Amino acid sequence: MKNTLAFSLLAALLLIFTWVSASEDISRDLSDGIVRLHILANSDTAEDQALKLKVRDRLLTEAKKSSKPLTDSEIQKVCEAEIKENGYSYTAKIERGRFYFPQKNYENLTLPAGDYNAVRIVIGEGNGQNWWCVMYPPLCFTESSTGRLDEKALASLKSAVSPESFSMICESDTIAIKPSFKLVELWNELKASFHK
Repeated sequence: MKNTLAFSLLAALLLIFTWVSASEDISRDLSDGIVRLHILANSDTAEDQALKLKVRDRLLTEAKKSSKPLTDSEIQKVCEAEIKENGYSYTAKIERGRFYFPQKNYENLTLPAGDYNAVRIVIGEGNGQNWWCVMYPPLCFTESSTGRLDEKALASLKSAVSPESFSMICESDTIAIKPSFKLVELWNELKASFHK
């Protein structure tokens, strides 16, 4: 009986260690292969929220034109030019780092909640509602928070992450919930709770 209990405990610990290790690898791969974009408006007034969306649209247009990712100074110039052209004197503060993002759903792809490399743009005081998407590879939709990624976007994402990570986040027509996805998301949520 003692041997069975010891063996069961050892097997459970091994399973947990394997799960944590695999989840961390996939989480790191997604975070390293993807750069998220996060824009905070100056306030929640209708005018500031509209300005946030204009800044977003101009930035995404400029990013698509460029053959390489925009630098922080290029991002700041684009944002501040759009702000000025709309009659505001707000600054645009650019921050790079690892930030927590909630789960993001597209029609054919779901990114788990967790810490991701990101470019954060704070317009003025940054006290308003935010907007976010995946900037690199470009997976942003400007009209809604959901959409179907085309083959070009999927190919770009596939080249940015491992085959295992890509397989995990891409929706299957036959599997509605992937256990590996839920395990990675659970692991990311546990890590986030320890950081708070």
